[in-house]
Order: sequence, then C-alpha cells, then structure tokens
Amino acid sequence: MLALTSLIAVALLAIPQDGGKTVPATAIKPAAPQAAAPQAQVKKLGIGDAAPALQFDEWIKGDKIDGIAKGKVHVIEFWATWCGPCIAVMPHLSELQKKHPEVVVVSVAASERGKDEAAKIAKVKEFVAGKGDTMSYRIVYAGDREKMSKPWMQAAGQNGIPCAFIVDKDSTIAWIGHPASMDQPLEQVLAGKFDAAAAKKLFEEERAAEEAQMKLAMLMREANQTGDYTKAVEAIKAVLAKTPNDGLKMQLFGMLAGPAGKPADAWKLGEELFDANKDNAMMMNQLAWTIVDPEGGVKEPNLALALKAAEAGHKASKGENSALIDTLARVVFLKGDVARAIELQKAAIEKTPEGPMKAEMKKALAEYEAALKKA
Repeated sequence: MLALTSLIAVALLAIPQDGGKTVPATAIKPAAPQAAAPQAQVKKLGIGDAAPALQFDEWIKGDKIDGIAKGKVHVIEFWATWCGPCIAVMPHLSELQKKHPEVVVVSVAASERGKDEAAKIAKVKEFVAGKGDTMSYRIVYAGDREKMSKPWMQAAGQNGIPCAFIVDKDSTIAWIGHPASMDQPLEQVLAGKFDAAAAKKLFEEERAAEEAQMKLAMLMREANQTGDYTKAVEAIKAVLAKTPNDGLKMQLFGMLAGPAGKPADAWKLGEELFDANKDNAMMMNQLAWTIVDPEGGVKEPNLALALKAAEAGHKASKGENSALIDTLARVVFLKGDVARAIELQKAAIEKTPEGPMKAEMKKALAEYEAALKKA
C-alpha cells in the first residue's frame, strides 16, 4: 500500500500497474555519502560549459593522456567497484570504445568506500585486473574529491552512478547522463549533428526538477516530524503553478486529504483529477485508494468521490485488473454494501496470483465476511 506521507516525486510520475499499492525499485544505485562542502560553493556545471580538468590520483589502465585535448571527443564516466549498475554497463562501454577508437573513454573511480587510500587504490586495481577485456578503456582513480567529484559530479548536480559526460571537440560538455543511454548523442556529437541547445534546455529542466524534488523531500520530512504541512503544501503548489502534473497533484491530494487535514481542499482537487483522468484506470485506482486506504490516515473519507473513481477505473480496465476490483470492494464495503463487497473481493482474489497482494486481499475478504455475520 502506498503511504500518504511518501516522498514527493517532481518528475513525471509513472503510476505502477497495481495502481500505486507498491513502490517501484530505483534503477541506479546512489553514490556513497560523502562529507562535502555545501553545493553552493561549487560552480555549477552544465551543457555547453567548458569541461573541467581531467585529474587523478593514479592512472590504472590504458594509454595515459595529459588531459582533455581539443579536437577530440571524450567520454568521462564515473563508477565504483561496489556499484552494481556500473558493473552492468562496463561491457557496453567497452563496445563503444571498440566501435569508436577515436573517442577517448576515461572511467573514473571516485566513489570508493573507506578511509585508507592505499587500500582503495589496491581494490580498484584488483577489480580492474579481474575484469580484463570487460573494461577495455582507460581507467583512473581519483579519491581526492577536489579533483573530479566536486568539479564534475557535484557541480553538475549528479548524485548517482554510473554517470557519463560527453565532451565535444571544443572541450565543452555536450551531454550528461547514464552511459547506457549515450549511444545516440555520442553518434550525433561525432557527426557534428548534435543539438546542443535542445540538450542544454532539457538538462536544465531536469536539474531544476531534481532540485525541487530534494527541497520537497526535505520539507516533507520536516512536516512528518512536526505535523505542520503548510510549507510542503505551498511548495508543491508552487511547482504545479509552473509545471502542471497530475502525478504530483495526486501526491498533493493525498497530503491534503490525510496528514495536512484539509479535506475540503482535497476533494476539490480530487474532482479536478477525476475530470481529467476518468478514463485512466490506474489514476482512478490511486485516487479511490488514497481515500479508502485503511493505513492512509484519511479521517473524513469522501466515499462518493471514491466510488465514482473506483467505478471509472473498473470500467476503464474492463473489469480485468484485480487491484482495481480490490479497491472497488473496499469502497463498496465502507458504503455499507457488504454483500457486494464480498462478491467483488472474491473476484479480485480469483484474478490475483499467489503472493503478498493476494494474502492481503484474503484478509480483507475475512473482514467483510465477519462484518456480514454481525449484521
């Protein structure tokens, strides 16, 4: 079940196929926490900016270069021995280097854990030696944060690895992102057909969204601790004023209906969400479930809104989605039609494979059947 006090996602929210009753896993493992100076002290780095210097503590593998040279395209990639996604993308980087020998690919180990630098360097060397041709590109170690982590990763607002920077022939940053996604931009940079202006605009929008997300997450944590959701609500409204987004509206709806204690505002927003998404089964399921979730904290549930949202979602899914049937059953039960709730819950269970979700549905069925016996 999705708690109403979950952290706010500012980027476009993808609703899970079970209507928000589970939380999808994160694809990229974050870099190790590092004690750093405030980010404001680091000059920002973005698309179109001059590439910082290539610095290192020790050169591990490949032909050594003096630095980033004009006239050549470079890929500067950040990784760590403990990072699963980094390891997964290594064969791809090797393929790119083989396909484009004119590109200077340098992989920077800048996030190793521990305090003993000698031990960390030894670990990286052993790891690289063990990978052999799987890492067929240049590799350096940069434990000193001032050399690579701050001027590259922190300056660009990048908090996860692997992360790659494409540096064009003019020694400027052309692209920043996950190395598994850089094939097309790299081809375009090499062909002189890369749209730097569009890439810059997209990157700045993404960075602004991430910064807003971090701010909202901080405000949400503060609200959870103090019980005062005023600042969090206003912050979300400010984001929505600039970038309307139904996923974020849904998060605001849950906050207003539950912990913020503003049901009137919630129901008004809920009606807007219904009108804009009544043919979207998953959005309707999340709208209804937010209202009736037993663990959600909504003290004054609007069952009329929940019912029409659940029925709209059920209709949009053609009655085939068990999560939607489960939600409809809960709404119907709360409205007092226990017999229909039992009928719906049995249908939901029948359509659900064995697992935690089915077990929860069976508990709900037992609750409904017990209520019927007492009636």
